[in-house]
Amino acid sequence: MKKSIVLLVLCLINTPLLAQNKKPNILIIITDQQNAKMMSAAGNEWLETPNMDKLAMKGMRFEKAYVTNPVCSPSRFSIFTGHYPTAIDMRHNGSKLDIPTLQRIIPNAMGHTFAKAGYETFYGGKSHLPGAKNEVSIYGFNTFISKDERDDLAKESAALLLDRNSDKPFMMALNFINPHDICYEAIRQFPPNNRPPADVPVPLLEAISIPDSISENDFIAKYVPPLPANFEPTSPEPSAIYDLKALHSFTIDARENWTERDWRMHRYAYHRLTENVDVQIGTVLDALESSEFAENTIVVFTSDHGEMSASHRLEHKTVFYEESSNIPLVVWYRDMVNANSLDNENIISNGLDLFPTLCDLAGISTPENLPGVSFAALINGQKFNYSPREYLFMENELGFMIRGNNLKYTLYDNGDELLIDLEKDPGEMINLAKVPLYHDRKEKLKKLLEVHIEKANH
Repeated sequence: MKKSIVLLVLCLINTPLLAQNKKPNILIIITDQQNAKMMSAAGNEWLETPNMDKLAMKGMRFEKAYVTNPVCSPSRFSIFTGHYPTAIDMRHNGSKLDIPTLQRIIPNAMGHTFAKAGYETFYGGKSHLPGAKNEVSIYGFNTFISKDERDDLAKESAALLLDRNSDKPFMMALNFINPHDICYEAIRQFPPNNRPPADVPVPLLEAISIPDSISENDFIAKYVPPLPANFEPTSPEPSAIYDLKALHSFTIDARENWTERDWRMHRYAYHRLTENVDVQIGTVLDALESSEFAENTIVVFTSDHGEMSASHRLEHKTVFYEESSNIPLVVWYRDMVNANSLDNENIISNGLDLFPTLCDLAGISTPENLPGVSFAALINGQKFNYSPREYLFMENELGFMIRGNNLKYTLYDNGDELLIDLEKDPGEMINLAKVPLYHDRKEKLKKLLEVHIEKANH
């Protein structure tokens, strides 16, 4: 009898949210273009992100979290549907979509799934969802909080949390624009062919400026991040990287023309823009803490992709390097079993795995045929219930990549190959694709990747 009681207690401890009669609220906070290292909680000493850090300290942070495609719209499609972007023939923001397949997938998108389970669904800020523009109701979000992607979004969503009077559980997806404004630094300096210079957001102009109160030399010496250790290109570098010249020329223009000062100031501005969005996130988290929903809300913090930030003499995203594809992912709720913890073992996809994980935590049915893996068991301290992913595929407009525990193999559309041993070479400086010692392991990854490519190309 005593043994049965102990087992029952242990079971209840390990299911903090699933066992509740009242379904948990869900707050998803998504930044734009923030790589995994852009948090002081991740060891970055060149910025202060107290609100992201607070979440990371209270919740569970996943160090090996990746996107399905390191570009805005394809990645966001995955986050809100749980499918690879190539399911709708999408490999970049401007892809011509497979509309019939998109129409089959959307009815089971995250917003619709939670709405069917009795949730009120809210969306705010940047959309950029394929086929939707700002009509996020297509993805099942019934209330658009704010089209603003900055302070107004933070203030209006905070007001909603504080003033809301409803017994229904809610799902709220907040999509902040920054630190994406860093994109415009290269664009404004090197306008692409046949495109006029873009309007430059004021936050970028403020972030890139040097105060009048200090000399430029002293400012750069004291306050500007150094060049990254992996500043130089990978050797030998795949020629496919230069295909970026045709796709968005400013990335290669920056590589070929920027000085060390230019690169360091770009990095400085990127850090300041990340701090800006941290303040906006703080407005939302403070409101949640003061609201009646604080005790029963799952908070997720992540980003749609990263930013190269001078690694390999590149800016922007698209490529499969860690700076572009590895993003922050934190999950927190009150009294979670694995609070204040770091998972640096499991390969997680925010685009494939977050959707089924939230379904599990909320105790609702997950749509069928999703390729992702729920990591709810890791959050609940039940590792024995989690089937870890051995490999993760990623896609972009240049090619396809497979990532295992230590090895990353990329096969570009032009036939180029890139093989990286992340355990020995975390900066991705040495291309091992033609090294005999790695031949068999490369061929194994290549065969697995070719199967994924075949499926992606129907």
